[in-house]
Amino acid sequence: MKKLFVIISREYRLRLRRPAFWVLTLLVPLLLAALYAIPVIAAHRNAEPAVVLLVDETDLFRPSITSTESVTYIAMPTLDHARQRLADDEGVDAILHIPQRQTTIPRDAFLYHRDGTPPPALMRQVDNTLQVLLRNAVLEDVYQVEPSVYHSVENTTLHLHARDALSGRDSFAEVKAVMATVLAALMVLALIVFGIQVMRSVQEEKATRVAEVVASSVKPVQLMVGKVAGVALAAVSQLVLWVLLTAAAIGLIQHAAPTLFDQARSQQEASLSVATKGAEATAQYDTAVPLVDEALQGLTAINLPLVASLFALFFLLGYLLYGSLLAALAARLDSDADALQWVLLLLSPLLVTLLLTPLILNAPGGALAAWLTAIPFTAPVAVLQRLPFGIGIGDVALAALLMAVAFGAAALLAARSYKRHLVG
Repeated sequence: MKKLFVIISREYRLRLRRPAFWVLTLLVPLLLAALYAIPVIAAHRNAEPAVVLLVDETDLFRPSITSTESVTYIAMPTLDHARQRLADDEGVDAILHIPQRQTTIPRDAFLYHRDGTPPPALMRQVDNTLQVLLRNAVLEDVYQVEPSVYHSVENTTLHLHARDALSGRDSFAEVKAVMATVLAALMVLALIVFGIQVMRSVQEEKATRVAEVVASSVKPVQLMVGKVAGVALAAVSQLVLWVLLTAAAIGLIQHAAPTLFDQARSQQEASLSVATKGAEATAQYDTAVPLVDEALQGLTAINLPLVASLFALFFLLGYLLYGSLLAALAARLDSDADALQWVLLLLSPLLVTLLLTPLILNAPGGALAAWLTAIPFTAPVAVLQRLPFGIGIGDVALAALLMAVAFGAAALLAARSYKRHLVG
């Protein structure tokens, strides 16, 4: 046992001494924090509004169109005048031309721009403005309906809640489905990344013939278990540091610009609010129904400490299982040329289970989900796919037990492969 701990300590310290370990440990949280902050900052940057020259030959849009924070409209008498100004004035971004209508309702509009492609955001802004104004004009002129009345009816929605029949609690199916998909994807990514580290370590020792020296004083099974356990300990340490550093980085960003992120949350809630039917009859719709709050309620309904604990448990078991198999594979391969094909074949159960996510989420308690949970090679992903929806303790215990047994068999296989192909 003492020799086993020596090997584990050696592998663990060897990983921590590598600059790549600390570079990734520090870089990944910064990237995750940037992915969180950049969209919010980009959405609220103080950009100059685009200037669009409006040539409306129908006289249908010009009286109603108004400038916004992102687009400034300037009416022009003819298209020729607008073209000339676009050529002379660098501050003009585009020309919006609505030709004379041949029918009651105009069918086409054209956005003339400079060389290249117009910004997609400008295209969306102009298109949305035209669609709203055209619909309002049709409602007033053709159907004699006030646009405000029509929009209030059109935007009124009924929020369908799924609730448990016995407890009466909301199931938050959408939130749980997203969480299950994210957990499964993270599990597959983590097992692939850290599992390949074990394979690379064996390949390095095979090339340098260090294994022959170490195997002279310890048993092959101790050598393999120690190697896999040491790299696993380094992987868990890196995951914990990623979580802590990412949370700290996001907290610092929010503390540095609290107003910016409060404004982003307010805008998201406002954009998802439910419209009212009328002042008297629909007072219950006056309160916004933010999707952010619903997501938070759904996360609150999930036992997050349990989810984190089981994620760590099945990551460790899955890592030990696949790490042992990858180590055995690395010991057998004489060339790196065929390594990728064999690695994909070995990890295919994880990838197949991830591809089956829609079927598992559609029936988390079905036969397919139960079988995938019981198979050691697919259990790390299947358990997490079922976990947010509720999974029996018996299924979790059985999956963990079978994975532990599979790891024992894989460790023995790896030790035999290590002894035969590396030690001789």
